[in-house]
Amino acid sequence: MIIDEIQSGFCRTGKMFACEYFDIQPDILTLAKAIAGGFPMGAALCSDKIKISVGKHGTTFGGNPLASAASIAAIDFMLENNLAKQAEEKGKYFISKFDLEKLSKVRAIRNLGLMIGIELKEKVQPYIIELMNKGILAMPAGTTVLRLLPPAVISFDELDKVAEILNEMLK
Repeated sequence: MIIDEIQSGFCRTGKMFACEYFDIQPDILTLAKAIAGGFPMGAALCSDKIKISVGKHGTTFGGNPLASAASIAAIDFMLENNLAKQAEEKGKYFISKFDLEKLSKVRAIRNLGLMIGIELKEKVQPYIIELMNKGILAMPAGTTVLRLLPPAVISFDELDKVAEILNEMLK
């Protein structure tokens, strides 16, 4: 089984990797983006079930010492600052800022830590543009789900600001 943790991995969901929520042991785990704190790097981790002979796999940037140092520093920061726990707490905090009874345009709000989906009763695209105009970047997840992927280091004040804007917009 191959699991892609490119967007969900490295603490965003409240655990180091999202697959930990489901007690899944992947044969291949793909990682990127947060692995080196913004420096370009990716990785594929393989279980002992995957056999790749020496010399059968290569990469243009393989063994890059700067990327390797950046990844060690980024992962150390994540662990030392317990970013997974922060993401879990901040996700709960953010979700608690919404009262679905008062949000006529919202069907449901889901999250794993700071991986947040707000399912709307209508198309999401106009809201993404409106949020962008207010300085908030969001993406669609399908045609009706507003996807928010804030970094684990987002402040509570920033979460309050986003929640305030969304509460007003989605009445």
